[in-house]
Amino acid sequence: MKRVLGTGLFLLFFFVLVSAFAEEGLEPFSVGLPAQVLEENPLKELIPSAAYDRSSPVEKAVFLSAKVSFDAGDVELSLSYLRDFILNHQESPLLSDTYLLLSIIYSEKEEFDKSAGALNKFIERFPREYRLRPVQNRLSQIYFSLGELKKVGALWKNIPGEAEAKKRVYKKLATRYIEEEKFLNGLQVMMERKKLTHDPMERTLIEHEITLLIREQLSEETLQSLVAQFGSSYPSDEAMMTLIHYYDSKGNYHSADKAVRAFLSRFPNHPFTTQARHILDEIKSKIKSDRYLIAVVLPLSGRLSHFGKKALHGAELALELYKEALPTASVGLVVRDTEADPSRLRMTFEAWLSEYRPIAIVGPLLSKEVNRLAPIAKRSELAVITPGATARNLVALGETVFRNAVTNRVLCRAIAEYAVLQLSIERFAVLYPDEPLGQRWVDCFTEGVAKLDAEVVLAEPYALNDSDFSRTLIRLKTADLKKDGFVELVEDEEKGTTEKIYTPGFEGIFLPADAVRAGLIIPQLLFFDFNDVRVLGTNSWNSAEFLDLVGPYADGVVFVDGFFKDSKDPMVLGFVRRFRQRFNEDPDLFAAQTFDATRLVLASLRGGAQTPAQVKGAISGAVDFPAVSGFIYEILEGEVIKEPFFIQVQDGAFVQVN
Repeated sequence: MKRVLGTGLFLLFFFVLVSAFAEEGLEPFSVGLPAQVLEENPLKELIPSAAYDRSSPVEKAVFLSAKVSFDAGDVELSLSYLRDFILNHQESPLLSDTYLLLSIIYSEKEEFDKSAGALNKFIERFPREYRLRPVQNRLSQIYFSLGELKKVGALWKNIPGEAEAKKRVYKKLATRYIEEEKFLNGLQVMMERKKLTHDPMERTLIEHEITLLIREQLSEETLQSLVAQFGSSYPSDEAMMTLIHYYDSKGNYHSADKAVRAFLSRFPNHPFTTQARHILDEIKSKIKSDRYLIAVVLPLSGRLSHFGKKALHGAELALELYKEALPTASVGLVVRDTEADPSRLRMTFEAWLSEYRPIAIVGPLLSKEVNRLAPIAKRSELAVITPGATARNLVALGETVFRNAVTNRVLCRAIAEYAVLQLSIERFAVLYPDEPLGQRWVDCFTEGVAKLDAEVVLAEPYALNDSDFSRTLIRLKTADLKKDGFVELVEDEEKGTTEKIYTPGFEGIFLPADAVRAGLIIPQLLFFDFNDVRVLGTNSWNSAEFLDLVGPYADGVVFVDGFFKDSKDPMVLGFVRRFRQRFNEDPDLFAAQTFDATRLVLASLRGGAQTPAQVKGAISGAVDFPAVSGFIYEILEGEVIKEPFFIQVQDGAFVQVN
C-alpha cells in the first residue's frame, strides 16, 4: 500500500493491533528462513505514531519524505532521509518511529542483522515506550530466523513478567536447541520454563521431558557439565544416575564406582539410594570376575587429576586394543585414586591389594607414592611400573619397581648425544637459570658431550625473574671474545664501508629453559649476532605457546621429548587417532607412557605369564618393544631404555627428525 496513513486512521489500526498482541500473549511468529518468515512485518502498521503530531515541521517533513520514499519503493532514498533524521534530530518525538522504519527497511533488504540492530536501539533508547512489547516480539522473531538462539533467551529473560509468553518462547527455544543437537542449552531453557510453571501436572510433564533428554540424548561430557552446574539439586540426580548406568554398561567400573559414591554423598535420601548401594556391590563382583587384574594407581582427583585422568585413559585404551585382538581374554583393570585419602595410602593400599589380588601395578605418577607402595608390592612380588615418577633413587627400591618415564637426565643425555653425533657440534655454550636445577642441567649436558669428545666452553647463568636477557647475552659474547670468539673487519668495496663480523667460538647453545624464557631468549640471539649457532632445548618447548613466542626466529631449533603426538610413526598415528576417537581429546606424555606401561604387562600375559612373579620377570626381560612413547630397546635395573623424540621447528611447525 503505497500511501501515508492519516493520523486518525493510523491510531485506529494501532489500537486494534495492540489488542491483538495482548491476546496473543506476545508469542513470536513462526520460525523459518528469514526471507519467508519476515515477509509480513506487523511493525509497518505501527508507524507513524501519535508522536507525529508533536513533532516540528522540519522533523515531520524529513520523516514523511522517508516514509513516502519507502512506500514508493525507493528504499535507498528512504534510508538516506532516516540517517539524516537520526543524525540531526536525536531529541525528536519521532526518533522511535525512525528506528522502527529503519528496521522495516533493512528487513525488506534482507539485511536482518541491521534490522535487529535498529530494534535494539529502539529498546535501548525507549525502554518504556508503549510499542516496546511488539518491538521485542519482532526482535525475537528475527533472532529465531537468524538462528541467534542465545539472543532470544537473553531478550526474554530481560522482559519483566509475561510468564505465559515466556513459557511459550522457552518451549519453542528448547525445541530449536534440541533440533540442532545443542542439548545442554535446550535443557537449561527447559529448566527456565519449569521455574515459571506452577501447575503440578505441567511441571511433571516438563520434568518428564528433561528426564528423557538426559537419559537418551546427553553425552558423557554434557552429563558431567550438568552435574557440575546443578550440584545437589534436580536434575543433577538424573544426570548422575544416567552416568552410573552408562559407566556400568561400558565396563568402566572405576568411574561407575566413583559416580555411585558421589551420588550417595549428594543425595543420601533419594529413592535411588538402595539401588545405588546394590550397584556398588555388583561393581565389585564384576571387577573380580576377570581372571587377571591390572591395578592402575593414579591421582584421579585433586590438583594432578588432569594428568591422572589422561594416564588412566592410556591404560584403558591399551586394554581395549588388547581385547580387540584377543576377545576371550579375561583381563580387567582395578583402579585406585591416590588422592582419595593420601595420608592413609599405604595402610589402605595393602588391604586393597589383598582384596583384588592384581597381577601387576601401573602407577603411581609421583616418586613419593612409589616409595610408599614399593615395600608392599615387593612382599607380593608385584611389578610396579610408574609412568611418571622421576626421582633418581627409584632404582634403589628393588627389582619390583620399573620406570617407563623420561627423566631430565635421560633427556639431557639424549640431546647431548644428538647434537654431537647427528649435528656434528663439538663446542657448546649453555645459558641456564641460576638455580640448583639449572646447574644440574649444565653438569649433565657437560658430562654427556664430554663422553663423545666434545666440550662445553662457556656456561652463563641468568636470574629466574629476568625478562630482558640482553645483559646475559652481552656477558656471554664478551666471555667468548676473550676465549675463542673473534671479530673480522669486512670491507664493502661498492659502499666504501667496513663492517665488523662476529664469529662465535662455539657452534651450539643449549637452553634448558621453559617455553616462556626460551621464547624471549631465542629472538635476542640473532640480535647479538649468534646467527649460525644451533639452538638446543628441552621438552618444555613442546607447546603451542613456545611457537607463538618465538615466531619466525625458531626455525632450526631442536629439542627432545618423550612423546610427540604429531609424529608420523604409524604406531603413534594409530594411538593418537584411537585416543581422540575414544576420549575426544589429545593424549599427552602421561597417557602415552601409561599406555605403554600397561602394554608391557599385557604382553607378559600374552606370552604366558600367570603369576605376579612371572609378569615381573617378563617385564624385566623385555627387549625391542615398539612403543608410542619411544621404541624400547631393553630394561636395565628397572629403567626402560628407549629412544626419545627429537623435534625441530621447520617453517613455524614442529617436525620429528629421528
